[in-house]
Amino acid sequence: MIVLYDHPRSGNCHKIRLFLSILGIDYENVLVDVLSGVNHQPWFAKINSLCQIPVITDDGFTIQDSQAILIYLAKRYDNSWFSDDAREMGKIAEWLSFSAKEIAIGLQASRLFYIADEGIDIAAAEREGRRCLALLDHWLSEQHWLCLDRPTIADIACFPYVALSREGKLPLDDHPHVLAWIQRIVQLEGYVPMDGLPKRIV
Repeated sequence: MIVLYDHPRSGNCHKIRLFLSILGIDYENVLVDVLSGVNHQPWFAKINSLCQIPVITDDGFTIQDSQAILIYLAKRYDNSWFSDDAREMGKIAEWLSFSAKEIAIGLQASRLFYIADEGIDIAAAEREGRRCLALLDHWLSEQHWLCLDRPTIADIACFPYVALSREGKLPLDDHPHVLAWIQRIVQLEGYVPMDGLPKRIV
């Protein structure tokens, strides 16, 4: 069974919880309380020397970083969420990078400031967060999904911190195309919420 090292308030961990649920894969959840510094304890450093979550182990294989885990799970369990075509892979990779950089330093950092206040430059994070939302709203005004005209791990990677951006005091409600995209993800079979994310109404 897959083991996910997780924290319930982590958007990066939620990407993996969400994708595992969509794939219909059972897993064991191990809490790593990063807010209390548990991720720096020796037992966890043996699992991931970077002392970061999420991490999964699967049949003796360990992989960390939410974007990398999404690729691994898609390639191993359901490649329809990724691709074997070089151009399609490249377009998905663009959004994985957007999630790891622009969303991380903008939307994710703004939210973290209000959760943990870890010395974040909130003015810079808010500027980048607002820019991210505006870019996404413009992009999604012309397509339903981030790329390939279908849901992919690109959408899963970007979803949590975009949908949680109100917790970073960012104007999510000013971006109707982003809100519509969020609802399309919520309606995916297997969708699961976390605190701060919309629940699916059946």
